[in-house]
Amino acid sequence: MFNHTILARLFLIGLGAVGLYTAASEISAEAVSLIPCIFHSLTELACPGCGMTRACISLVQGQFYAAWCYHPFSFLIVGLAIAAAFFPMQLKIAWNRCSLATQNLIVIGGIILCLSIWLIRIY
Repeated sequence: MFNHTILARLFLIGLGAVGLYTAASEISAEAVSLIPCIFHSLTELACPGCGMTRACISLVQGQFYAAWCYHPFSFLIVGLAIAAAFFPMQLKIAWNRCSLATQNLIVIGGIILCLSIWLIRIY
């Protein structure tokens, strides 16, 4: 059975492999299209997560500014994956120390921030 730690490790291994492959073969993150976006295919609009794959690959390649331009949340996603992969108990303890109100504020704030970034990119 998969748990968060195993999934985070698989994500990081896959990201590292794709990042190393693209760097070694000199493929830019812009040229990579691993997962087609259903939302974009149906609406011709970028979804809130569009650019995340390119951003994560840019992070692995050390292109931090490009990663930020593709999607600023890539830093959060990769950081959380590292924390979940290598420090799962500390992450769980830190999360459980937060009150329910704080947890809700973090989740709702993240959603609002992600949607705000999306709306800015659309216009």
